[in-house]
Amino acid sequence: MKRWLATILLVALAALLVGCGATGSVNSADDVQRISLERARQLLDSGDAVLYDTRSAGAYASQHAEGAVSFPEEEAAARVDELPDDGTALIFYCT
Repeated sequence: MKRWLATILLVALAALLVGCGATGSVNSADDVQRISLERARQLLDSGDAVLYDTRSAGAYASQHAEGAVSFPEEEAAARVDELPDDGTALIFYCT
């Protein structure tokens, strides 16, 4: 399972986004911090991050990274208030 998680995170690395308690809005891909797989793993293992799967609910139900929370892109605007604002790193992935 860990190998599968590493594989999916590597594939999604191009879309891996993190908001480490930063303020302000995201208007383009240039406004987000990209992190390495190793850094993502450190944050998740330490409990300092939450992993969000931005694929459709059906894709999430079919298979997803261990511990990921379903947060479909098409629902993001309506669900943005669900995201923690306590400084927890938010890691989003899709494939």
